Amino acid sequence: MMDVLLVDDETYVTESLEATIPWSELGIRNVYRSDSAGEALQQLAAHPIDILITDIRMPGMSGLELIEKASVMYPDLRSILLTGYGEFEYAKKAVQLGAIDYIIKPVDDEDFIKSVKQAVQSIEEQGKQANKYQQLLYQRKSDYTLLRENLLQQLLIGEQIPLMRTEQLLHDYEIPLTVSTLTITILVQLNKGFMEHDGKTRVLMEYAIGNMAEEIFGDTYQIWQSRTPHHCLIMMLQPKDNNIGACMGSECLEPKHLRPLIQKFRSSVLSYLRGEVHVIVNPPCFFPEDISEIYRRALNSVYLADRQMEAGVVFLQKDQTATESPSSKAAFEVLYRPPMLQQLLERKGWEAASLRLNEMFAVIEKHPVSREHMYEIYLAIINSFLYVTHQTGHRISELDARGLEPHVVERMIHYPALLKQYTEQILMKLEQELSVPSPPKSHIVSQVKDMISTEEGSELTVKTIADRVFLHPVYLSKIFKAETGEGLSEYIIRIRLERALYLLKHTNKKIYEITTELGYQNPQYFSKLFKKHYGITPNEYRDQ
Repeated sequence: MMDVLLVDDETYVTESLEATIPWSELGIRNVYRSDSAGEALQQLAAHPIDILITDIRMPGMSGLELIEKASVMYPDLRSILLTGYGEFEYAKKAVQLGAIDYIIKPVDDEDFIKSVKQAVQSIEEQGKQANKYQQLLYQRKSDYTLLRENLLQQLLIGEQIPLMRTEQLLHDYEIPLTVSTLTITILVQLNKGFMEHDGKTRVLMEYAIGNMAEEIFGDTYQIWQSRTPHHCLIMMLQPKDNNIGACMGSECLEPKHLRPLIQKFRSSVLSYLRGEVHVIVNPPCFFPEDISEIYRRALNSVYLADRQMEAGVVFLQKDQTATESPSSKAAFEVLYRPPMLQQLLERKGWEAASLRLNEMFAVIEKHPVSREHMYEIYLAIINSFLYVTHQTGHRISELDARGLEPHVVERMIHYPALLKQYTEQILMKLEQELSVPSPPKSHIVSQVKDMISTEEGSELTVKTIADRVFLHPVYLSKIFKAETGEGLSEYIIRIRLERALYLLKHTNKKIYEITTELGYQNPQYFSKLFKKHYGITPNEYRDQ
């Protein structure tokens, strides 16, 4: 709906028009009246007038002067002139000043309604064009976001793009960086307060964090900030030629100038978004030549920096990454300690498996673990779950398919707390699915597995095990193979060799000592068996 202002020093004209024209049918909400041009300007200032309809001859300021002034002050205003038969020259002048139509007095209602309709349609069409333009701008901005992210990912993974081509893309995508220029690269990890968000909320949070970064760093630096493929944000800063900060040129890349801005940035995120961010600041490098190498080095530091950063910020030196604590190996010692997680799950030792996982995650909580090691931990856990579900005729996707989706895997590797939560859920569902009364044969198989796992050093054979469970060796082997899909002899060898892997990796025991501990009398036979199973000798495995 629109508003109209009627202006004529003869008030009966405006009163008659207000009373007789079906304004609401024309899309008009309010009709205002004025008897002079001066008062009309006041009305225009006080109300959102869309259409001005004015007489030419009025005392003081004429209608032409009113149209001229109003069109300057309100460019979107539509003006219609009321004129007499002898005033066509005035009407011509009015059209030159921007009036869209003129109406001969005395006013004919049909002509008047037709003229107002044209004005309304003109405004509506302009509105549609403006909306279309805004939608195009929004679409362009959205497209630019995707194009910028794609370009960034190409640079981060080290794809070779010629400098001239990079320079052209930066210009086309309106990215304010210049090539072959010293640049500070900052990696931002969303931490406490952000981990529980779903994907859509996280994107909104990242957008808000990016806006804060541009506002805080924008006075001093040209900034390109975007998301990375590894659930981080990256900011690349180049000093402005004429910034309004306290530094100039390359000195803006020094920690003493960056530190207060970073602290302000982190404080703003905490205050407005109620979440913490950890920041890895890399030494200056040339953009885009060195970006890929710097990013890979910084990415690993993100996973190690929690215990090393002061107030949530780490400034890396050249050729330096955050270092992994030697004690972080304790996580693998817990994970691979016999009986391994897979064996505990096979025996339906739910409580023991839960204790093992809790122990391992407690170690990770205390000591920094690299991204590569977190990925190994994820694979070890998920492979144990996959093996057990397959052996029992289930599928892990039926329990919880999310843990196999790449973007979820990446998040769980990034946030150990999420991996812990996922493993607890799968373990609980496995227990619910598999904790049913075992038939006699399943009970015997479980008894055999317990015996093998607790007596790895004894000279267990199929016959000695069969004697203990009071069954014939052939019949025991048959029911074991039927229940597990694996022969009993092969199972005994596999468990012993997995124990051997652990001892070779986590102890300094001699080969002959390991041979004896596993119940083998001949080290050469043990080495031959080990190589047949793994493709390398025990010594070669240890040397790796």
